[in-house]
Amino acid sequence: MSGKRQHFIPRFLLEGFASHTSGDSVFTWVYRKDSRPFNTNIINIGVEGYFYTDGNDTQADDMITEAEKTFSSLVQKLRSMPHMTVNDSQIPNLIAHFEVRTRHLREVVLRTGNYLVSRFLDFMDDGKSFIEYLERTYRNDPTILQKAIANEFKKSGLPKKMLRQAQKLADNLLPDLLDQLLKPILPKFASHLRSVLPKALSDGAKSGHIRLLKESVAPEIRVQKYKDLFYKVIEVPQGGLILGDSIILFKVEGLRPFKTFLDKKDILNAVFLPLNSQKFLVGTRGNFNIFEQLLPEAIARCSLEYFVAQKESKTNRFYQGEIGMDANLLSRADLEDIITEVMK
Repeated sequence: MSGKRQHFIPRFLLEGFASHTSGDSVFTWVYRKDSRPFNTNIINIGVEGYFYTDGNDTQADDMITEAEKTFSSLVQKLRSMPHMTVNDSQIPNLIAHFEVRTRHLREVVLRTGNYLVSRFLDFMDDGKSFIEYLERTYRNDPTILQKAIANEFKKSGLPKKMLRQAQKLADNLLPDLLDQLLKPILPKFASHLRSVLPKALSDGAKSGHIRLLKESVAPEIRVQKYKDLFYKVIEVPQGGLILGDSIILFKVEGLRPFKTFLDKKDILNAVFLPLNSQKFLVGTRGNFNIFEQLLPEAIARCSLEYFVAQKESKTNRFYQGEIGMDANLLSRADLEDIITEVMK
């Protein structure tokens, strides 16, 4: 168990982007959106109290601490390699682990949920539109209410011969019931949900993330996706590589070419793992062309809150302005499409 302060970006990875050391302390530059770059000890980066602990349950944290022994050795080995092909059976596990361990993943899931819930509560606040939505939903599938009434009849032991009459009565009364009884309380109900749902969503995101990691710190379904990739270490003599808060980056087919989490339908071209300011690991499928000069900006755009770098530079300050551009699981247009579909 690693204790209260739990790193969701491991220190053995942050060490590769050190600006300098002082004794046993390692420092790096941190670039956050809309703030001045600052230099700090890596013990203060990518860390949160009890991030992998739920109450007294430390299983996920213990599993990650144990797995890091293997992963730390592997990263050190990769850093020591020249520009060359590499074949190590632990690399797919390393990729899968970094994909699912970060705060970046938990936070983008939470932000997506909060946005959808907020937009739906705005819709609920508009009583007229929400009532019309409920009526459309019922007309499209009357069995929703019919099954509910049938279940109540069964639980109450009422005679079945009365069921059809009750369902017909409900059909006739539903519009008035919705308009006269439900519509007046919708704004108050929406306001109550706004006060309690943020914490519920946050708690749910944390418990769900921990549950996933307790099942495996490197989910096998993801490991299998990365086993048939062709891996190599690439050296960038001029340096300038950065490490984003998602740790890894995927290159996929489509209008949004870089992502931090691979969806089931994504067609994967490559996965990138920055090792230090001059080297990165890449896994490719087929003859995919790698343009390493584009990598730092893609990392910055897919970082949710910050990235770290060896140096303070004008180039990195430019990348700083790109933070968050491509970080979310879904674009704002995709989210609005979901809301529109629900409200039809």
